[in-house]
Parts: sequence; C-alpha cells; structure tokens
Amino acid sequence: MRTVTEYLVAAAKRFPEKTALADGKNKITWAAFAEYAGRIGLYLKKRGIEKQAVGVLAVRTANTPVLFMGTAWGGNFYVPLDPSLPQEKLEKIVHNSGMRIVLTEDKAIRDMQMFEEEGIVCVTLEEMLGAVSAEEAETAGYNAGMPAQIAEAEEDLPLYMVYTSGSTGIPKGVLKTHGAVIDFADCYAKTFGFDENEIIGNQTPFFFDASAKDLYLLLKTGASMEVIPTEMFSFPVKLIEYMNEKQVTFISWVPSALAIITQLNTFKDILPTTLKKVFFVGEVFPMKQFNKWRAALPDLQYVNLYGSSEIAGICCYYDVPKDAVFAETQALPVGKALPNCRVFLVKDDQVVTQENVPGEIYIESKALAAEYFGDAQKTAASFLQRDFDGTGMKRCFKTGDMAHWDADGNLVFESRTDFQIKHMGHRIELGEIEAMALTLDEIARCGCVYDEKKRRIVLFAELCEGVSVTGRDIQNLLRGKLSDYMLPNRVNILEKMPLNANGKIDRPKCKEML
Repeated sequence: MRTVTEYLVAAAKRFPEKTALADGKNKITWAAFAEYAGRIGLYLKKRGIEKQAVGVLAVRTANTPVLFMGTAWGGNFYVPLDPSLPQEKLEKIVHNSGMRIVLTEDKAIRDMQMFEEEGIVCVTLEEMLGAVSAEEAETAGYNAGMPAQIAEAEEDLPLYMVYTSGSTGIPKGVLKTHGAVIDFADCYAKTFGFDENEIIGNQTPFFFDASAKDLYLLLKTGASMEVIPTEMFSFPVKLIEYMNEKQVTFISWVPSALAIITQLNTFKDILPTTLKKVFFVGEVFPMKQFNKWRAALPDLQYVNLYGSSEIAGICCYYDVPKDAVFAETQALPVGKALPNCRVFLVKDDQVVTQENVPGEIYIESKALAAEYFGDAQKTAASFLQRDFDGTGMKRCFKTGDMAHWDADGNLVFESRTDFQIKHMGHRIELGEIEAMALTLDEIARCGCVYDEKKRRIVLFAELCEGVSVTGRDIQNLLRGKLSDYMLPNRVNILEKMPLNANGKIDRPKCKEML
C-alpha cells in the first residue's frame, strides 16, 4: 500500500454491500464510502484544492470519516476541527494551517461567520455530492483510489494534521503522513489479530487524534464501525444495551469512559454480550475500576496502550495476563514496544537499561509524525537523529514522558516531565498523588494541580455516587498513604470534574478554578 485510500478501495471491492460506518441513524456501505470519497476528491480538485490543508468540522456521525477520506482522495490533508472550539483558538488553527476550505455535514452546527470573514469557503457533504456525480468521478479516474499523479509522493504525502495545546497558548499542528499511518495500521492489525469480522465501538471524538486508531483499523481490515452517540455515555445501562444490539466486539476508549460504567455499578444490571477486546489509552485506568471490569468480565482481552500525538497510533502496549493480580495502589505497565517501534529510556544523555531507574521515553519508528507544521525550530527540538545502540543514526521523538523498566522488561509510566513540581524542597509527581487518591472508595475522579502563587498542592475531586465527605475528610484519609510533603494543601470537592473533549481530566480548567 502507498496511500490509505487504497485500503478503502480494497475494502469496497471485497465487501461492497457490507456496512462500513453507522451512527444509530445512518448506515454507509463500503461501496458508498468509496464512491462518496471519490466524488469529494474530484470536487476539491475542480475548486483548485490540491495538496493543501482542508478543514473538517468533525461531528460524531458516520459522515465525518467520509469527509476525511474525500479530502485524502484528492491528495490533500484533513484538519479535524472541534465544532465547539472557541473562536480565538479556531482562528489560530485556521491561520497556522493555511486552509482555504472547510467541509461540514451541516452548516448549522456552527456559526460560519468567522470562516466567511477569513475568506474560507464552507461546503456541505450534500453540496459536494450534488456537484459531482458518480459517473463524472469515474470518468476522471477518481473511482479507484487517489489518482496516480497525486500519489507520486507515496508514503511522504501528508494525510492529516491534529492540533495539540502549545505551552505558549498557540496550538501545535502535528502532521501525519500516509506512510506513517500505514506502518502503524498494518502492525496494529497483525499484532492483535484484527480482521473484517470486528465491529468497532467508537467513543473518541473524531477531532481527537486517538480516534485515528479506530478509523485506520477499520480501513485496513474492512471491518465495521459503530459511532456510538455521545448521549449514551451519560446512561451506562443504555450504552451497554446499544453495544449489545449493534454486536460491538472491540472498544478502545479512554479510562474515564470505562470507569463511569463500573462507578455506577452498571454490570449489576447488564453485561456486554458480544464484547471481546477492551483497549484503553490516554490516561491511567484507576485500578479499583479496572479490577471491577475484570471481575465482571474475566474472559475479555484487556490491553493498556501508550502513545503520543507525535506518532501514528501507539508505540507500546501491555496485554494484561488473565491470571495477573493487581492491588489498588498499583498501576498497569504500558508494556513493550509495538513491533514497528523501538523505545528507549534516556537519562543524562545515556540509555537506561536497569530496572527501576527513571528516564525519558524516546520513540524510534517509521510511524513518527512528519513535523510540527510551520515550526522548524520546535520540530528540530523534538524530532532528533540519535544512535542508541550502535546501529546508526535514526530519527526518533523525544516524548517528555518519564518511565522505568520493571523486572519483566515492561515499561512503567511515571509522569510527564512537565507534570513534576518542586514543593517544600522535594521533587513531587502530581500523578502519584492522583493515583493514591483514586484508591479511596470515596473518590470517582480527581485531578491534581500546583498553585504556584500560593505554593500549594490542590486536589480537585469528584465523589462517588451517594458519598458525602468534605475536603478535610479526604485530606485525613490520604494522611498515612502519602508522605507529609505530598499531602494536598487543599481538596476542592466538585460536583463533576471538568473533562476535555476526549473525556480526560481537564487540568488547565482546574487551574483556572484556583
């Protein structure tokens, strides 16, 4: 394969009438998926849009992946946009990417005035399909994948760009290529035995990078994907009923989404009947909630994934042994490198191989992102050429994540290098405080931040249903579990923890509440 659109063509030929995408309201067959993508690709070409950034308002429907692949079909790269983004942040993304056009399922999902003021054309899926017929796309050669003249760059051709928060307040555009995604998707499917029989239950919003694992696994295998409606996650019993009805076999969710199911004791009322694989990524899965999943569903495959926006997919995984026992104070390893990657720990510019010695994670892989878009200085600082083992200089990514090796050769995540504070003369990992707080039966979710002005550790916590305790009570419960210098100076009880678009704890929002 040279481009991911070839995945789509292959799946459409093998399974033309099979459902590729569904969202509870609409179903799209593989044949229709490929046809619509070709028509969108030709529409963009007719507008003079080639090898450019194309914005896509990424709502949670089956049509959004169609817009993504239509963009790629014409040799462009798509930029998923969160429709609820504040205008100021959206403007920064628009200016950085240089996009001239935004694709959307429905113009009513966002006020389009800002785009119009910037001279950006907004066009709907219906308008594009109305402007280009299937016959016209076929005649122009847009029915069998990306036209050959566009695909000449092959694996180096940009495919999509996601924006992550920058420390300066300016979003960083992380650009992924077709080659990087193919390198990941081929390896991911082979490592875990995914095939066309999988029914993927998608939870991650399409404007968040983690959703790409679901999308490109779908395209690689010719499986089916159910885009689970967002409202289902507020009603776990209905969520499980929906998954059973749609016969979902595989999910790859953030731990927060998985934990809410056990926090509300959902498995006492209903169990998944078709689910076989549960993967999780993006944050630590609270052990007490993970143990509840395993107790209720012991025969499922559970895999902890680790990756970064700067690599297509993931780089490490830990396939949890069925007989493994974990205390609530333990954290799961992030495991070993996916076969398409090599992972090294580095401390003081030396490779760390000993057990329990922390070092920064470096990733070496063909699946690495191409660059931080338009920022050569930032790219050069993070994407390096290194020779870790005497085999020659190779491109790697400096993650900013700290970890150590355990006795079994598994990587164990410790913290972000920027998540470490100095308090009362001690180096403290805020994640360690969070992990200990999550062992308390009273706490459902929490996030720990440091108040630099007042020089104090503040824990924000959401209580389990039916629990009534004070912040002082939580401090007392943590006393003896944490060293005195690690005890939160203040605990703020919230009705609901603020979450970001992917369902993870929104620590910047917590900082705003200090």
